Amino acid sequence: MSSTLHMLPSWGQTIPGVVILAACVAIVATAELQRAWLWWIVAAAFCVSFVLNQHRLQPWAYQSAIYAVVFATLDREMARRWLIPLAASVYLYSGLGKLDYQFAHTVGQNFLGAVDLPGIGNLADRFEHNTLAMIALLLPLSEALIAIGLLFRRTRRIAGGCVMLLHLSLVVMLGPWNLDHSNGVLFWNILLIIQAWFLFVKPIAEPRESSPSSSLSPSATAVASADKTVGKRFVAAVVILAIVMPATERWGYWDHWTSWALYSPHSSRAEVQIHRSAMDQLPADMPPFLVDDDSDGWHRLQLNLWSLDRLNVPIYPQARFQLAVASRVAHLYDLSDSVRVIVKGVADRRSGVRKEQRMMGRKEIDAALKHYWIAQ
Repeated sequence: MSSTLHMLPSWGQTIPGVVILAACVAIVATAELQRAWLWWIVAAAFCVSFVLNQHRLQPWAYQSAIYAVVFATLDREMARRWLIPLAASVYLYSGLGKLDYQFAHTVGQNFLGAVDLPGIGNLADRFEHNTLAMIALLLPLSEALIAIGLLFRRTRRIAGGCVMLLHLSLVVMLGPWNLDHSNGVLFWNILLIIQAWFLFVKPIAEPRESSPSSSLSPSATAVASADKTVGKRFVAAVVILAIVMPATERWGYWDHWTSWALYSPHSSRAEVQIHRSAMDQLPADMPPFLVDDDSDGWHRLQLNLWSLDRLNVPIYPQARFQLAVASRVAHLYDLSDSVRVIVKGVADRRSGVRKEQRMMGRKEIDAALKHYWIAQ
């Protein structure tokens, strides 16, 4: 149900994950000076995994791939210097991305509805919708301000403590006792609490004055120095790209999740509809995810629920990817003109309105895919 390199057998799709797991185990059991090439293996395996299936480009996986490149090349102190602005950019883009109409009137209010404050009770029960929308905007605004605090040495530890409280509050709101999000989301938030401690809050130890290359010959030292220079430049390019490109997300040049648009309902999407005349052509496990929305015989395919059921992750939040899913479904089950798609663009920040493009039939869907740089 995803855009993959379909010629690879199903068992082959699991190879990158096995490689990543094995390399991580080896990193834990290996001396520090020998870990660089293992981190390169982790980074390469993540990249191969993304190429095989864009659905795997989850925010945590994208972040892990970048971190692997940093750890493979830089020492601890230098890695920390690069990771601080990168991590701060995550919170900055995440906060700014939610300062819009869609978040204020949907997800933001769901978050507030999951909170009971002492002496106040549930905010959703005490305020009208528009007032609650204004209160909801305080959440991403606070996140953006915390991100700015992370960039400065004087405010970094305080902002880091706020980050830890932020993720702790998300665990409380998203846990099975409340909004009941997936365990993967909760685990990632716990890991980010740990990251905030080591990256922003924990006092910095003085670097040890030792050089692993002191025993090398002059020629070997020169080669090692050149390799480090190339590696540092590559890391700089990767991290700068990851920091700068999310600014282009709303114009469609960088994906929503790789721009840290987390819990941001403004993302582009595709609504896939299948006509009842083609129901007999579908697999038995698909009809439960079809909803009859009108009297013309068209049924909407609930892509997110289907993805959660089959893969235990939400559908990749990008119109391009979801359109590719529609194309794949149309070809697999020979739907021809029994499928149609409504592509909805990024929501306007002030009004929440989206531009829509309609495609009728498999040919129009395939033609629309050709307008994207990376569709499958």
